Amino acid sequence: MIYRKIAGINMWKLNRTLKKLAFARMELEKQMRKELIVVLLEPKKEKVLATPEEKKEIEQMVFELNGFQTLKLCLLEDCKPVYMEKVTNTGVARWLEIPVAPLITYEFLNESSSKEEEVLV
Repeated sequence: MIYRKIAGINMWKLNRTLKKLAFARMELEKQMRKELIVVLLEPKKEKVLATPEEKKEIEQMVFELNGFQTLKLCLLEDCKPVYMEKVTNTGVARWLEIPVAPLITYEFLNESSSKEEEVLV
């Protein structure tokens, strides 16, 4: 399953990207936009959007990836990937959005700033 391509998306490459996000805090912060983790996918050359069935299949396959399950554990959240796409001049831009609660993101920032204050006092 991991070496398959679904709708032109290399599942092995996506799995590797998700594992990087799970284990590297800097990578995770780089991909974070507002309360979403955004993972860019290879664009499609044809200007044809995916059908709802194809979207559901892509989301299900991503959910079953080992890398996504690891990311869920690292975030301590029960999140689901959402497949998004948009028609552009060169084809179709595609990405995954993974919603994340804001509490987890800010919790790390508050812990480090409170420790710095203790050291300064």
